Formats: sequence, structure tokens, C-alpha cells
Amino acid sequence: MTDLTEAIARVKERIRNYRSLYEQNEMATRNQVVDPILRALGWDTEDPAKVQPNVATEEGVPDYTLFLDGRKVLFIEAKKMSVDVEDKRVLGQLARYCFGEGMSYGLLTNGVVWILFRAFQEGTTMSERVVWKADLEHDNMDTLVRKLNTVSTENVGTIDRLLERLGILDEVWQSLLDDPKTLAKGIAPLFQALAKDAHPDFELSLEEIEDFVRERLNEVLVGEPSAGEDGGDNPPSPRTMRIGRDSFPLRNWYEVLVNTAEWLIRKGKLQKEQCPVVSGHKRYLVNTEPKHRYGDAFRAPRKLSNGLYIETHYSASGCIFNARKLLEHCGFSGSELEVTGSEQP
Repeated sequence: MTDLTEAIARVKERIRNYRSLYEQNEMATRNQVVDPILRALGWDTEDPAKVQPNVATEEGVPDYTLFLDGRKVLFIEAKKMSVDVEDKRVLGQLARYCFGEGMSYGLLTNGVVWILFRAFQEGTTMSERVVWKADLEHDNMDTLVRKLNTVSTENVGTIDRLLERLGILDEVWQSLLDDPKTLAKGIAPLFQALAKDAHPDFELSLEEIEDFVRERLNEVLVGEPSAGEDGGDNPPSPRTMRIGRDSFPLRNWYEVLVNTAEWLIRKGKLQKEQCPVVSGHKRYLVNTEPKHRYGDAFRAPRKLSNGLYIETHYSASGCIFNARKLLEHCGFSGSELEVTGSEQP
């Protein structure tokens, strides 16, 4: 979606140059940051058949109401850039607008952070109803386009179906990250065919290729060369991790998750009210009790200092992946986490 990519690039440059303005002025944020992205998504902000500002509802007045074929399809609440849009009070305001009108989803933004929020879903907490969060300053362009495109004029009418597809992709991808051996097994036949075409005089076995690919995958996923994850050849323990300016010594990979959670607890960002924190379709990462969505027990629970439980049954790459997801869930960038692995023996 070229128009959206170009709009995001222009807006990011604008934010870099005029952030102090947008932190103080909500109207400037709306006109110069939010509107260009909406237009790139097909929502002409000057066409009242598609976008109307400040349309009153029984519960209040959302900043934008989006229309498709004459019916309301999405409310958007836009704040100035200094507002924490992940604050429960801000999310609650948007949820009331949506619930009062029977609208399934709402979009919340401060120009930098964009949150698609499900207004209601039986048996879920408010934090669980955050469908996705896009961060213009930290997410890569492909991620931003994929998420924001969910609410384009072409897709807004089928959000549920689209999100189901994206959820399946995320779940399968995470399962592959957690098991590089399976990923290597899938890649090996293609690797073998390409090697045979390029070097017909050499014969490489699938077993040899799988071992090689798994080793290389661990380098990519963990960030440090390591051996396989089974048969006693576990990745070497990491040395240190860093979140922002804080660093922690490490003995085991699960401590990446535990230390991240404890860091967030000290920051006042991970509390009982935020639970459960979702990891996958059926899995919780953090919960008030060591149980997943349908009652299955955590396989490797660790009790945190504030009484919450965190699931740590992940591979090395899975621990890092989920620690970064936890940071993002609590309003930080996942890129703030850095892990240094041990040297090879």
C-alpha cells in the first residue's frame, strides 16, 4: 500500500521535527498527524459521507466517526501526543462510546501510538481487548502498514475475519520460533534443492542440512551462535540483559522473562489490573493464577514479587520474544530489551 507507506514516512518526519507542538496541541495532532494517515487508508477527512468530527452519542462525543455506505463503522478518539493512550481511563472512554452505539471496535491514538480496541467481549478484561498496538516511532514499516491497513475502507467491514487470519499467522509463527527444529525441517528440502542446482557434484543429506539450518536459525532468533535445543545441546545461558539503562546478570533464559516482569512491576506498569496478559490464542503470559485461558496449568510458572505468575516454558528465542511483547503491552518499546549470550565453549 504505497500511499500509506508514504503517508507514514511523512508523518514520522513531522513528528521528529515538531514533537513538542503535538505534545501540547491536540488539534495540530489531529490535522497534521492523524488525518494524513486516515486519508491514506481511504478515509477522506473532508468528505462527510465518510468522516464526521464530533458526532454526539449517548455516552459522549468521539473525535471522529467513520461511515461506510451510510452507517457508522468506527469511532476514533485522538489525543495530543503527551497523553498515554494505554491508560485504562482513556481506553474506557472509547469503550463507552462504542458500547453505547453497538460498535464492535474503536481506534485510539495520540499520533504516535495507535490502538485498535474491541469494545466488548464476554469473559475478557479491558487489556485483553486491545487487538493491536502500532508505534510509529519503533515499529518497522511493514508492521505498521499491516496493522493500520486493518481499518482501511477496504477492510473495516471485515475486521473480525481479517484479525482471525492475522491471529493464526502470529500463533503459527510463534510456535515455529519456539521450536527451531520444526522450522529447520520445513526449510531443509528447499535448501537441499537449491544446493543441488548450484552444486550438482555435491550431495547434502537432509539431516546435515537440518542441523546447519537450526544452528543458523538460533543465531538469528537468539542473537548469538548456539547449538540445538534438544538432546542435551541446549543454547548456552545468556550473560546479561539490559532494559533501557538497567542491566541484569543472567544464569538461565527464563530469567529474561522474570527480570522484565519485575522491572515493569517496579515501574508500576504490571499489576493485577492488567491481567491476564495474553501470549497466544489459548495461552497467558502473566496471570493472577498459574493457569491459561481454558484452565490449563502453566508448565513452568514463576511467582513474581507482587503475587502474579509468569509462564516461562519457552525456548531461548521464545523468552526474548515474549519479554519484548510484555514490554510493548505495558507501553514500552520491545527494542529496549537487549540480551547478550555467552560465548561458545
